[in-house]
Amino acid sequence: MLEIKNLRFSYPSSEGEFAFDLTVDRGEIAVVQGRSGMGKSTLLNLIAGFLTPSTGQILWQGDDLTALPPQKRPLSMIFQDGNLFDHLSCRHNVALGLNPSLSLTSEQWQAVDNALDALGILPLKNRKPLEISGGQQQRVALARALIRAEWQDCHLLLFDEPFSALDTETRLDCIEVVKTLVKNKSMAALMVSHDPEDAKRLAAKVFTI
Repeated sequence: MLEIKNLRFSYPSSEGEFAFDLTVDRGEIAVVQGRSGMGKSTLLNLIAGFLTPSTGQILWQGDDLTALPPQKRPLSMIFQDGNLFDHLSCRHNVALGLNPSLSLTSEQWQAVDNALDALGILPLKNRKPLEISGGQQQRVALARALIRAEWQDCHLLLFDEPFSALDTETRLDCIEVVKTLVKNKSMAALMVSHDPEDAKRLAAKVFTI
């Protein structure tokens, strides 16, 4: 279970303060909704460890993650911009989710191809991010996050608008992949989305901030 308890944060240039309290069970997907500027992405960055709260706790399965650096937290995250490396192929971008050195076993390379195939982008594996569309880039980023979650004992998934550039059919396919992984691996997922239909499609708990 993910527990966010009395988490508070404010940016140096802002007079306001963000406040968060929520829980997400294992096997559950939650969607965070709200107007722009209300702190949705800030919440994900706090959980991931890229921002430091002024007070409060971030707990996973009862363990306090609040002081841990990002690389020590048992989570996988998709950023709003995908955060792909332009000089690497799509296949290598996904493989980074398993090993930053790209030194993978044959089984792991097969898992990379399976992840690309599950999201309908295996034919693009040798292309670089700038050679494919924005929606295809989002699927590469999703494949990397999901394979990291499945192989690196990351039971918490954080998504920041992961489907914003996808057409409806592709969006639905990606949602099914996420739902299946969360259920089969007993993960917890927290997603920022401006599309109210995403919560319905994901059968998700909704937090409005």
